[in-house]
Amino acid sequence: MRGRVATAAMALLLLVGGCASEPGPQSTAAGPSPVTAGPEVRAATGDAARRAAEVAAAWPGSAAQQAWEHGYFPVEDTTEWMPAGAFRSGADKAAYLSGHLDLGTTLPVSVSGTAEVRFADGSRLTLPQRSAKEVFARLTDRSGVCAAHCDSRLTVTAVRPGTTTVATSRGQATVPVWEFTLSGYDRPFRYPAVLSQAPAAGPTANTFDGSSTVLDSVSADGLVVTAVVSHGSCDTVRPGEVHETDLAVVLIGRVDRAPARACDAAARSTPVEFRLSRPLGARTVLGLADGRPQLPLGRLGHLG
Repeated sequence: MRGRVATAAMALLLLVGGCASEPGPQSTAAGPSPVTAGPEVRAATGDAARRAAEVAAAWPGSAAQQAWEHGYFPVEDTTEWMPAGAFRSGADKAAYLSGHLDLGTTLPVSVSGTAEVRFADGSRLTLPQRSAKEVFARLTDRSGVCAAHCDSRLTVTAVRPGTTTVATSRGQATVPVWEFTLSGYDRPFRYPAVLSQAPAAGPTANTFDGSSTVLDSVSADGLVVTAVVSHGSCDTVRPGEVHETDLAVVLIGRVDRAPARACDAAARSTPVEFRLSRPLGARTVLGLADGRPQLPLGRLGHLG
């Protein structure tokens, strides 16, 4: 099973920004140059090492690991899928965002109360179905304050079952959706008929002496992973450190903070390479702060 995770774990993020003045990572039109890994493995040290060890030790057998390797864990936003171009007018958009929807059709009812997720490798997973009634209730229960076009309304003219493809921790999956057709629209608005099994985020930690990272890519030989480190505009990003176990890898960013008065408060992001003692393989990269698994964003479109 972890082989599928390894395939998926070649895929998550965007690289932006750079430093505007003072020594440190410099930006270019193509983005900042990465901080290279060098030939040596830099083992975790200090308080960050203790935090990384806690994160790695909590992974085996956890609910997060079970969902990641055996369940339905989307790695993209599955809240809704709008048609191309979305809204025809500001009034329609205001009506939608304010929950001003009228039901002009009968909502379908599932007999079994379950729905099936089909993964690219042929495996299937049966999950509780999210009813069309629940979706409609959520759409009409908006808490936002209407600022304009407050009297505008939309009518739901049809609701049908359908499917869409989603990137998950196990590769691409075909998932059931409810397709809502609105008056005046040819293409439906779609909403998931099953929900992610990803466990709720656990408590985060902010007291360690390292920086959290977001995974970007993995080298062909699996020995170097690149992750993005966030920092201030004039901070200096240094080579990072790693904590490794047989099942997990935790990356630790290292940043020399500039005095608060030295630069503007704009946030920057710099890619940093981390060398591992052995290829990443089927091991999972976990976030230092929240302990949650990460996929490299860059190849999400190729999962499966």
